[in-house]
Amino acid sequence: MTNIILCGKSTDTSVSCALLPALEKYGGVQYFNTRQLVRLGSDKVEFFLYDCEKLPQIELESGIILFKNSFHSSEKILIPEGFLSILEMKNASAAELLNGTGAAAITCGTSSKDTLSIAGIDETSAALSLQRSVMTLDGKMVEPRDFTVRFPPKLSPTRILAVCAVLLLSGIDSANGYEL
Repeated sequence: MTNIILCGKSTDTSVSCALLPALEKYGGVQYFNTRQLVRLGSDKVEFFLYDCEKLPQIELESGIILFKNSFHSSEKILIPEGFLSILEMKNASAAELLNGTGAAAITCGTSSKDTLSIAGIDETSAALSLQRSVMTLDGKMVEPRDFTVRFPPKLSPTRILAVCAVLLLSGIDSANGYEL
């Protein structure tokens, strides 16, 4: 099971609203926040998504921390070696938290400096570009490449990138593109 911590204000549901349907398609998900615990998708759950405002003490071996842009914390916390982090370059609060921790992190955005960026986009599909090699949770190296993603209309580039970064780091092959 892939553990995912979605960290930021509880009122900011834009990422979870995009991430949950995608995770449901790629193996099923259990989702937990302060108000509910739900299960979506197939009988075998591949993902556990915990939505919180502050990072909890993490006593798991591996997982993904996805920082919402609404994340704000000055409290330093130990991030285990097996955890990978995803954030937008402009998320200064998350970047400051990660600074000096040695935690592996990838950035998502529209800049060529971002690890994952959008090369082209229309109403329901985009070409994404992985600018640097990344290691998946299961230790496989994903080399730089371009791949496509199909998504529902009106899904913002920020949400598309966040969801695709989670799928990539989870080890879901992008060779045939993704469908959100």
